[in-house]
Amino acid sequence: MNRDLRVLIFGADALAQEVAGQLTERGLRVPMFSSDQEKVRGLCERGFDARELDYTDDDQLRSVGLGSGIDIIFGLFDEESKNVFLTLSARALEPELKIVCVVESARGKEKMLAAGASKVLDPFEISGRKIHDLIARPMIVEMLDRTLFGKYMDIAEIKIPAGSCLAGRPLSQIELHRRYDVILIGVVDLEMGERLIFSTSGVDHKIDAGDMLVVIGPHQEIARLIGDVEQNRSDSLEAAVQKP
Repeated sequence: MNRDLRVLIFGADALAQEVAGQLTERGLRVPMFSSDQEKVRGLCERGFDARELDYTDDDQLRSVGLGSGIDIIFGLFDEESKNVFLTLSARALEPELKIVCVVESARGKEKMLAAGASKVLDPFEISGRKIHDLIARPMIVEMLDRTLFGKYMDIAEIKIPAGSCLAGRPLSQIELHRRYDVILIGVVDLEMGERLIFSTSGVDHKIDAGDMLVVIGPHQEIARLIGDVEQNRSDSLEAAVQKP
């Protein structure tokens, strides 16, 4: 990889941290930007080059180099609308810029490309392949633990206990990223075998006690989620559920 590439990452959550970590290991200097002061502070404490910035302000975007030779930006905000806005603004400031963004749905992919993204990432599709292998072939766990994926992120199956406030909810309403820096890949219903039902499959599976939520994310965030699920902390978990 060309170490002279000028790369910026917009976002501060799990996926942004994973991308920043991998690029840094490849010798690139990769600043991260977020308007969330608390998240920026946390990233700095963990050794990331993170800075507070208002992505809606063109002058602030120019101040970090957009419009003057940036090669690649990653739009990795946790809300699709933010990535669309960033893409439109960045494309206007630097027409030849390579813009890589993350989406949450097939419809979002079309929207992002129309806004001017060069490449669109679907983390559910990418990570889903890893998860499928994990469930089907447990030996993959050890292999992943030795990779960069295993170094920065964890893959976990979280069992829904009896009486959980998540039980009875359709999969489409579970939006863990609202409360935790994790990505929900899908659910395994052990009564139906060990097949993973992807959250993007279009099957709106009802979550039952005993089902296993399959997630990826930083170690500490998964531990926090597991603690809340096991203790059935409804205040925290309800914040991760979309109201019907």
